[in-house]
Amino acid sequence: MPTDENLRTRGCIVVSVCSLCLKTDESSEHLFLHCSFASWLWAWIGGKLNCVIDSSSVRTLLECRPARCSSQVSDIFLAAILHTIHTIWWARNALRFSDLSPTIHAAKIRIHSFIALSGNISKGKCLLSDFAFLDSFAVSPNCRSVKDIILVLWKAPSSPWLKVNTDGSVIGGHAACGGLFRDSLGTFRGAFYCNIGILTVFYAEVLGIIYAAQKGWRNIWFESDSTSALLIFSKSSLVPILLRNRWHNAQVLEIQVISSHIFREGNSCADKLASMGHDIADVVWLDTLPTSVSLDFFRDRCGLPNYRFP
Repeated sequence: MPTDENLRTRGCIVVSVCSLCLKTDESSEHLFLHCSFASWLWAWIGGKLNCVIDSSSVRTLLECRPARCSSQVSDIFLAAILHTIHTIWWARNALRFSDLSPTIHAAKIRIHSFIALSGNISKGKCLLSDFAFLDSFAVSPNCRSVKDIILVLWKAPSSPWLKVNTDGSVIGGHAACGGLFRDSLGTFRGAFYCNIGILTVFYAEVLGIIYAAQKGWRNIWFESDSTSALLIFSKSSLVPILLRNRWHNAQVLEIQVISSHIFREGNSCADKLASMGHDIADVVWLDTLPTSVSLDFFRDRCGLPNYRFP
């Protein structure tokens, strides 16, 4: 954005003042986040979205989107953030170049109409509980049809196979992995989680598989929600260089291997174990089922389904 701040960094000599509030010099951070005009709009759109918007940074703006919501509602949240930013820029340019004075009311109408346009062309799906929210933005609901919903089930392996579900996790650049072993009756046979350090999620996914392979069982069924990590069984050159020696040693053990993919919704036990890996310094092996995983474990063992929505 060619704000006064950015123009000065490129050698332009300008006398800078925020056109919207006339209280301080213009920078991208002030204009879009801290200006009184912007603050009024962020407070208003937060009320429309039924959430509190933290306008301390662009990252926190985007974090207002709910962690669990339908895809059409997620599109509405993203459209609200983007159109509010664009409207602030539109108001600034109208004042500076056209000598117009956009009011807060005019800005609200502009944002609302653009959100309605974006929401109505969204290809996301919604739930029945989203109707009131969508109606507040004049957006037509795009309901999921039953055929679009995928049933996700964890299935026990046949004897003598031992199934291990693995997963990787990266938070703030720090990676961890985890895995859970179950036999043909769905009985818990052990689990692990591990802190890896500053590495990629692919590295974490592959390390989880390698660690599981080195536990000493002969007939192992590997299951992961990462299709790219599972490709190492057919193309070992994909294994990260730092792990190739460990992968070679695992292959030397001459274990019998089956691999399969499962959607993330059916891999929740391994996902929670991987998340636990961020709180430790090394590798932890578990001989008893951790309490935080017990509910998902028994859902899997009882054959209760999870659902993957489009």
